[in-house]
Formats: sequence, structure tokens, C-alpha cells
Amino acid sequence: MHGNQVSRKAASTSFTSPKCTVAIPIGSALQRDALLQAGLDAAVRAIHYRKAPNPYGTPAMVKSAVLERIDGDFLLAVCVMRPARTDDQHVRLADQLESNGLRLLERDAADIRCEPLCSNARAVWYNERFPVSVHNRLKIAAVLAEDGPQSIHDLEERARPTCDVIAAVCALACEALVDLDLSEVPLGARTIVRAR
Repeated sequence: MHGNQVSRKAASTSFTSPKCTVAIPIGSALQRDALLQAGLDAAVRAIHYRKAPNPYGTPAMVKSAVLERIDGDFLLAVCVMRPARTDDQHVRLADQLESNGLRLLERDAADIRCEPLCSNARAVWYNERFPVSVHNRLKIAAVLAEDGPQSIHDLEERARPTCDVIAAVCALACEALVDLDLSEVPLGARTIVRAR
């Protein structure tokens, strides 16, 4: 990725990925990190931007990111620290969300900035525009289809791509073509790659 691409992504006021139905406005660096992670999460099928109950008070409804996951639709609520809520407040919020077909996925700074996930997600998106030739795409896809999930090291040994394999799988992950296990080890040769 060229330097101007990095600064353009960092300065962007919205988040887009193949999973997004529309560009999602970014209100903070914390929200950007949460969206970067959601864009790479294998459980997230789509990211919408729509009106939803406000989990933090007034106004009652706000436009928010909603994650369509394999286990349901979740309002992505990003906060520095989760607010203390009474049992009644939890019940009221759950009822409001349920009436809109949603559940709450509340992520705070400690959760979002957890390592190695946070650094890994940033590193993957850094390679978003890495050019992966059709030939290399086919080689990587064939090995994953034939041999199943494997480390980047094993994928490189079997597929023998003619490019930087880490940058290539990162770019493919940004296109939602492969999934990467980003929560266990720093991004590198031991990272597990799965076909979508």
C-alpha cells in the first residue's frame, strides 16, 4: 500500500467494505477500529446503517451500524466504558431493541483495543489495496479448497504465489474472500486462513 492510500484511509470519515450495504459514517477512532474488526469477522455477513434505538439515552432513535451476523442482527454500540445500567434499564433497552429486530453488541475501548486483534485488523486493512493477480487468487483458492484451513506459512508452501502471501491474504480478507484468525497470534506465518 502506498503512503497516500494509508493517509486517505486514516482521514476517511466513513467505512466501506464488501459487507457494507452503504458507507458507514465514522464518529471516532474507536468506532473505526470496531468497524475494521467487524468487516473481517467471519460471523458478520453484512453491515447496515439504519435507525435503531439509542442505548445511551436521548435522542431515542439514532442512525447506527447494525451487524447482520449468523446469529441475528445486532446494534453495534461503541463506548469508551460500558455504562452502569439497572436491571430495569437492561430490560427496557432489550425490549426496545427486540421491537426493532435487534440485539445489543456493546463494545468498549478495552474490548476493541484488545491485542492482538486490534493491531491485526489494522494491519490487514493496511493491505486492502494490495494487487493480487488472478493467477495468485486462483492458486490460493485452489489450495484452500483442496486442503482446508491452514497457516499462511503452509498456504505459501502449497500455493507458491508470486507475491507477498501475507499482503495477498490480507487483501483477499478485505474483499471478504477469505477469513483470517486474528485473535490468537500476531499477523504472520502462523495466522490461520480459511476459505469463505
